Amino acid sequence: MDHSRLPLPLTAGVLLLLGAGGRIALHAQPNVETVMVATFLAAMLLPFAWACAVTMGMMLLSDWWLGYLWGSPIVAFTYSGFLLVALASRRWRPQIGGRLSPGLAMRFAGVGVVFAAVYDGWTNFGVFWLWWAHTPSNLLAVYTLGLPFMLYHLLSSIVTFTLVGLPLWLALSAPAGDEATAPTGDAAGD
Repeated sequence: MDHSRLPLPLTAGVLLLLGAGGRIALHAQPNVETVMVATFLAAMLLPFAWACAVTMGMMLLSDWWLGYLWGSPIVAFTYSGFLLVALASRRWRPQIGGRLSPGLAMRFAGVGVVFAAVYDGWTNFGVFWLWWAHTPSNLLAVYTLGLPFMLYHLLSSIVTFTLVGLPLWLALSAPAGDEATAPTGDAAGD
């Protein structure tokens, strides 16, 4: 069951363009993350299979456009990191709500921070796994070297989740009282 006020293909298209288009347009700004917020919104508004397809579509389209498609083995960690965000987003759906409030803005900012930390933790592990000798000191070194990048990602996620994600959520999500599209949990077909 979807939770968008728009038809599934239209919602999917809007989110695909947000993620891929934003990544391409903001390419020169490292870790200003439109893919993550679009992945989150896709998982919140679309059935899970659609959310995964939109997420992979954003990455494939933007990687193709930017010339990164299959250029590095880290792709396995970046793509699976965004799928991890989609999966985790499903658990957030009941807590988000749909009314504009300071609490809602804080929840969106918090989600951005948590997902940036999880995603960066996973992709930094990928860097360690693929290119460093597997020792505890090297693992610590990779995470330490990744801290400046991660801090910037955390800050940019607060901005993108609250200034882009929240308005889109309010515009696209079905009203809470709409019985036809109100969240009912994760059904097997969801």
